[in-house]
Amino acid sequence: MDTKALEGIGLTKGEISVYLALLEIGACTAGDVIKKAGIQNSVFHFCINRLIEKGIASYVKKGKVRVYKAADPENFLSYLKDKEKEIEEILPELKSRQKTIKEKEDVEIFEGINGIISLLNFLIEGAKSGDEFLFFPPYIEEKNEEIQKFYERYDWKRKKKGLVVKGIAPNSLKDLFSKRKYLKMKFTNFPIPENIGMCNDKMAMISWGEKPKGILIQSKQIVEKERKFFNKFWNIM
Repeated sequence: MDTKALEGIGLTKGEISVYLALLEIGACTAGDVIKKAGIQNSVFHFCINRLIEKGIASYVKKGKVRVYKAADPENFLSYLKDKEKEIEEILPELKSRQKTIKEKEDVEIFEGINGIISLLNFLIEGAKSGDEFLFFPPYIEEKNEEIQKFYERYDWKRKKKGLVVKGIAPNSLKDLFSKRKYLKMKFTNFPIPENIGMCNDKMAMISWGEKPKGILIQSKQIVEKERKFFNKFWNIM
């Protein structure tokens, strides 16, 4: 018998072997099916449970023994209709995800101070007054002051655009941020991410080594996850 049609509706070869054995034998015990199908005990129990869940097999207890039976082959039509209904119910979500995938996604790499300046400019390109800029600052003890002065110049660009800038930083950086009144800051001793800034559907990740490097990610899906994490952290502080 060609079993491709049964495989096509989601049955494994093991499930098909068990079902066909049940059809041929009729009501029987596990041992009868295992012998007929030539499968291991563990395979039988896995497959029969799957078939029962799909409504394609059933069992009754006679004393302590389970007697299994194949469902009428016409039950496959009911099984397919149930699957069709399940797909119809999740279609709106699937279409929504398809739309998300179609949205622009991109990754760019920048190197050197001038590259980082370009990255940060691209990060707020297209942002409008009232948009949020969220960030976790870098933390390199010997360079903290130098890095924060670099970002002070960036404050002017964000302020000019009317962005709402919110940051979460370690308590040890509180003094460095004390003069930057434009920023809305919260501080913590709890371990937090570093070197991340996000605005709308863009996110920057920067490494401040001897030669600074940065990655600009444009992805609504990825940035939204990071934004949720930031806001969750912000709201509990």
